[in-house]
Amino acid sequence: MSKFKNLVVNLSLTLGGLFMGVIIGEIGLRVASIEGYQKIGDFVDSAPTSFHTAHPDLGWKLKPGASGEWKGEGASFVRVNSNGLRDDREHTKAKPPNTLRVAVLGDSFTEAIHVPVEQTFWSKLERKLGNCAAVKGRKNVEVLNLGVQGYGTGQQLMMLRKKVWDYNPDIVVLAFFTGNDVINNSPKLEYDLYRPFFVYNASGKLVPDMSFRKLAPLDRNQRAVSFVDRLPSWLVNNSRILQVAKKADLDLKKRQISKDFTVLRANNFNPPKDAVWDNAWRVTEDLIVTMRNEVVQKNADFLLVVVGDPIQVNRDPQRRNKFMQENKIQDLFYPDKRLEKLGNREGFRVLTLAEQFKGYTEKFQVCVHGFDNSVPCGGHWNEIGHRLASIKISQNLCQQLKQSQLPKR
Repeated sequence: MSKFKNLVVNLSLTLGGLFMGVIIGEIGLRVASIEGYQKIGDFVDSAPTSFHTAHPDLGWKLKPGASGEWKGEGASFVRVNSNGLRDDREHTKAKPPNTLRVAVLGDSFTEAIHVPVEQTFWSKLERKLGNCAAVKGRKNVEVLNLGVQGYGTGQQLMMLRKKVWDYNPDIVVLAFFTGNDVINNSPKLEYDLYRPFFVYNASGKLVPDMSFRKLAPLDRNQRAVSFVDRLPSWLVNNSRILQVAKKADLDLKKRQISKDFTVLRANNFNPPKDAVWDNAWRVTEDLIVTMRNEVVQKNADFLLVVVGDPIQVNRDPQRRNKFMQENKIQDLFYPDKRLEKLGNREGFRVLTLAEQFKGYTEKFQVCVHGFDNSVPCGGHWNEIGHRLASIKISQNLCQQLKQSQLPKR
């Protein structure tokens, strides 16, 4: 009996010590104003920033009328117009008379909250294309920015169908980012599953899979969920210790994501290494061709602009070579050349920017990506990158407009 009593006493002392430790920890964290994160709710607005909101078909979209300062990477005052476009202006659905209208689809490089509107490539494109001899003095030029952060090609195709044709554009430009767009199009590669993915049906036709609508918040992105979120809400939301533990866990996951994505991203620069990557590329190419076909059916012109990855255009050749050696990459411009071949095979224009940007960064020793408050020479285009892109795109579009005016033989 004495052994049993000793066991009870020891267990009581242990539990009592743990309980007091928890109480002291809870009080200490509150006194020190150390905070963490509460449990993820049963209903979550899946949106990448406060300028976005959830959407039942697209996953998320820009929030009409949203505005505010952005200082996460770069800096700007962001305004979203009443139609959900990142622009300081409103655009009528009906195309104004005597107007050449260009719609630009893309992801965060196109949305471009990292720079002020006047520095974005689509704003500069409007001004530059207006000086093209084929339209100057004849038509006004209006460029619409339909880019949304995080979108893959499938979501951009759905944007084309749901929103672009309301504006009756003459030209549709798709800005494709080699750094992650192929990944975005595959549910086996993409981390964030709260989005429509296109899959092949029994007839081999690409169709949107809308099953993401049924995903619980805990299942949308395992990289953004902590083990703490599996515990009861009443416990997590009343425990500062658990909230701090959740923050620490997510901070660790964020660092791990960065490492993992560096490895994943490197696969963009090599031919598909397995069936998953082969399918991701196949879906991506078919989505682009489908978009081109639908644009042509509306009697509009289509241009695919291939946005390079920061490493492709880094001003330091040694850094590029090191990246290639570490990841066993034979050709850093593999995705660009693959998309050029797709355009040649399917009969549409492709403008690749990476090699042209690389020549510029090497010659002038500047960065076209990156900001002082983020990764140097990494991330999204800075003002230089947007300016160069606007020049190259306007030259391409202007040349096409000039050719379309030539008398047919």
